[in-house]
Amino acid sequence: MNPGRERSACGIGFVADAAGRARRDVVEAALEALRRLRHRGAVDADARTGDGAGVLIPLPRRFVAREAQRLGVGGCDPERLGLAMAFDRAPEGHLDEVVAGACAAEGISVLAWREVPVRPVALGSTARERMPRIRQAFLLAPEGLGPGPREQRAHRARRRAERELRHRGLPCSFPSFGFRTVTYKALAAADQLGAFYPDLADPLFEAPFTLFHQRYSTNTAPTWERAQPFRMLGHNGEINTIAGNVRRMRAREGRLGLSEPELEELFRPVVDEAGSDSQILDEVLELLCREGGEDGLGRDVRLAVAMLVPAAWEGDPRISEEVRDLLRFHRSLMEPWDGPAALVFTDGLRVGAALDRNGLRPLRIAVCEDGTVVCASEAGAVDLRGRGGVRRSKLGPGQMLVVDPRAGGVQLDPLARVARRRPYGAWLERHRRVL
Repeated sequence: MNPGRERSACGIGFVADAAGRARRDVVEAALEALRRLRHRGAVDADARTGDGAGVLIPLPRRFVAREAQRLGVGGCDPERLGLAMAFDRAPEGHLDEVVAGACAAEGISVLAWREVPVRPVALGSTARERMPRIRQAFLLAPEGLGPGPREQRAHRARRRAERELRHRGLPCSFPSFGFRTVTYKALAAADQLGAFYPDLADPLFEAPFTLFHQRYSTNTAPTWERAQPFRMLGHNGEINTIAGNVRRMRAREGRLGLSEPELEELFRPVVDEAGSDSQILDEVLELLCREGGEDGLGRDVRLAVAMLVPAAWEGDPRISEEVRDLLRFHRSLMEPWDGPAALVFTDGLRVGAALDRNGLRPLRIAVCEDGTVVCASEAGAVDLRGRGGVRRSKLGPGQMLVVDPRAGGVQLDPLARVARRRPYGAWLERHRRVL
């Protein structure tokens, strides 16, 4: 192969509806984009086991309600239902006990467990040999709890479960665990994912957006757990500052500013240092979005991403003074996680994409007249014929794109909205000491 035509990097992206309408064709378009990005990944010696692929979507409420009915736990408020997706490698019953105890500590009920339908024949022999038991726990949030507190309770319940699993030496993991989103991923090639999970072909499996990821394994060996997306993001690139970033997060353990000493202990260790750089980045993003912040319920995902992968704002005259103050203020709280890095991310309500300040990983954008928004690591990932006029662009270094149906749809300068919420300039004037 001509070295100049090699494309050794992950394939990432999302498909979204700007108005937030749950659509079946959004899921189908994302799966097709994933198939078209198969060349971004490699295969094992069996010539079929891929580096890993997956999709992250908002909970398909009608699908979840129907499956709850089949399990005999229907009739609940659909907004209070959640899913914990589990890769179960424990002896029979152990994971059930751990998850039930962790959820009870946060007031969450475990209604039932579902064996996720799979077709192992779609995978390579290596992937089948290493395949965990894939299960879903149906969760019920406490009555009267708002969306933010629900996600925070789920985050803490998962951390409790992970701590107990480590204590028992049980190698189980949770691709997703919450009331907003669910992640379907596998040690698969991009074009095998839809065949492996029949759920993804169900007519009720519909969503306002879908993140997708085809992994290209570089600095860590492929495993089921390292397939992406993770719980909040998909990542293309490498965090070149990962050793320093991890040490600084370790230094913060026990001093995260949480409300109770018991919670500080719950987040020790802050990150799983055995994980990939992408997994560690996801864990820190989740911590910023679920804990702390001014109301104790975490930060806006746009702000959290900007804290982790900030633009090179110091000498850029195109950045407004409000955004500059925001970035200057948060520089004192979090060091940059430098790439090359391209990210697609979500808090379950908004979906977005960002490049780090180096800008060395491409992200192409297409905004269609029918409301479809596509972002992908290369052009042509989604067939846009029949969707009306199309506006095409790409992200540059340090830039971010967000689709927020509750606030006008496509945001090409999302940090400007976040910066106007707080008087960061006045806070800097009052508290900053220049040495």
